[in-house]
Amino acid sequence: MKARTPSPDTICNGAKPTIHFGAARASYSAGMTRKTIFDLPKPIPALAASLLLAASAADAKPTADVYGPGWSAVHADPANSDYHARPGPPDLTLAWSRSFDGMINLGPTSDGLGRVYVTTSGTGCRLHALDRDTGRTIWCSDVVERLAVSSAPLIDRERRLFLGDGSAMRAFDRDGRILWTYPIIGAPLSAQFTPAGDLLFITHVGVIYILDRATGKERIAPHPLVPDPKFDPADGAIACMRGLPECPSANTPAVDMRSGRFYFTFWTPGKPAAGIRAMRITPGPNPRLIPEWANDNLPGGSASSPDLSADGKRLYLTDNDGSLHTLDARTGKPLWTLAIGYGSGGSVSLSPDGLIMPAGGKDAPLLAIADRGPRGEIVWQNASLNNFGVATQAAGHRAYPTVVTGKGTADILVVDTRNGEVLDREKIPGKPLFTVGTTLDQDGTVYVPTIRGQLHAFKPAR
Repeated sequence: MKARTPSPDTICNGAKPTIHFGAARASYSAGMTRKTIFDLPKPIPALAASLLLAASAADAKPTADVYGPGWSAVHADPANSDYHARPGPPDLTLAWSRSFDGMINLGPTSDGLGRVYVTTSGTGCRLHALDRDTGRTIWCSDVVERLAVSSAPLIDRERRLFLGDGSAMRAFDRDGRILWTYPIIGAPLSAQFTPAGDLLFITHVGVIYILDRATGKERIAPHPLVPDPKFDPADGAIACMRGLPECPSANTPAVDMRSGRFYFTFWTPGKPAAGIRAMRITPGPNPRLIPEWANDNLPGGSASSPDLSADGKRLYLTDNDGSLHTLDARTGKPLWTLAIGYGSGGSVSLSPDGLIMPAGGKDAPLLAIADRGPRGEIVWQNASLNNFGVATQAAGHRAYPTVVTGKGTADILVVDTRNGEVLDREKIPGKPLFTVGTTLDQDGTVYVPTIRGQLHAFKPAR
């Protein structure tokens, strides 16, 4: 397949990436062909493009509508809810599967308009744009380094993508052209937007960045949380998978779009346990970072990004020692802790009415927890179902957990979250080992990625 390179006058920072269209760097199933099915539109000169981007930035509203209409952030939204606001399908059928070189570490994001984006760790292309209906590659980029696999592309309402790796944050347009590149120290664990529409991310070594999403220019100077942070991308970031001390900032921040407060896990060097911190971004043309509180009480670290309640009053996350924690989002004060009996390997899914479904882990039962105010209560659990993924919820009282069925094999379930009833059960092809973040698209497609580099799409059966 012949590779195409965009015209140099479309690359704002002078980089000349290779963008592969209809790239056949992955194996196909479900009867897919290897045709090139999309072409680039006519290039926009750099000056005109920059004027358009600046105009869109000036018009940005200080609300969550800066996010794209689909599953546009790694955990769905600024709150990290892992919740799909549209009714989820009660019955699924396998539509297509893809197998990529290397591994997939996070669930794909989608623009809600037919494109799905996933990162991988193999050689060559590591950022892939796929067709939602067929799984075929529309384009892929080999510009990003292997640590891009630690992030999912963030998508704004203009359908631009934002993705970091171990040395830079980049903005791409919908067709894979680089709009800007900004050098960074460390690898982000996915980015978010601020209430003003800027790009916010924290690298794994503990540096906070806020950039103008249209231009890549600094809105504040980089803010280190540790003295003299350093990172060599050749060192990798394996400790981030479990939130260990070698990876001080191992998760994605949650952002309160009303107050400007954001929350992130952080293991302060030398402390016996990880914790969670809150900072606030002041509004206006010259934003500042204001530290609000810190709570260093996450034994063993955390593989869970903080999850903000729908009313912005409570935070939820798990630790590696087997507990779910709930904190007051304004003060950081612990409200209640509930033992769940295992170290969760990912973030919780939280519905608007407060139903919590922790991610799975070794010997993890599938369970749902209700926040009863001063305490948490297990509403139901099923020890016969070994949950080993993110139990993503959707409107209509649906959840889509993945469960172990044998040595390396697994199923995806459709569950009624009110009582745990299994409504549908579909085999996940191959031996996934474990899944890494189930996400839903606007049309009800459910994406199931695996650590072994497979991505499976299940469509509503009716």
